[in-house]
Amino acid sequence: MPAISTDLFKKNFTTTPKTVSAEVRAFCQHISPDHEPTYVPVSPDAGALPSECFNNVASKVERDGGTLVYGWLIWEWPRVFVEAEHHAVWEQDGVLTDITPYVNDERQILFLPDPTRTYDFITQKRLINIKKNLGKLTSVDDWIAAADRLHRAIKTNSIGNHFMLERSYLASMDQEIRNALGLVFVDLAKSTGPNSQCFCASGRKFKKCCGPLIQLHP
Repeated sequence: MPAISTDLFKKNFTTTPKTVSAEVRAFCQHISPDHEPTYVPVSPDAGALPSECFNNVASKVERDGGTLVYGWLIWEWPRVFVEAEHHAVWEQDGVLTDITPYVNDERQILFLPDPTRTYDFITQKRLINIKKNLGKLTSVDDWIAAADRLHRAIKTNSIGNHFMLERSYLASMDQEIRNALGLVFVDLAKSTGPNSQCFCASGRKFKKCCGPLIQLHP
């Protein structure tokens, strides 16, 4: 059984797509066929909170005018999957700006407008992220399914930003996701050469980045 360091599970693998590839474009067309994805600069507003884009933009509009634009953040883990996260950006004089800060210091995001997907400020229910396997690894499907089960459970049992689930049930689902992600790591390690670019998109060689964190052979 391959040994995987716990440090690998702490890494962030998704990032803004560097280009709008054919796979990314097809994904966006499936979600919002009447709109094109566009790169939007990130300029965090004073007082804006991470993961609170809807409230951030609503406050900005109330304070400075402009418009709240609904849509999706498009993320990518190269070779693994693409993901759409329900999001809102601020528009003024035809210019879009993402005013919500990110923990990974994104300087720009890929934004897909979708005016049909609004946010309910009363119930504060979040839409589940939309994910698609890029088709390179079959193990990705099980990981996506496990993550979606957890997110559906949280959405069903949430009120505003708070949710109630039995701790043992939540721990079981977390472990299921971790196990499925571990298999993705193993498949990636098997298909990545030592001198190839690491699958975490750090730009470093695999053998000097995530390689030492996965021992495929005892």
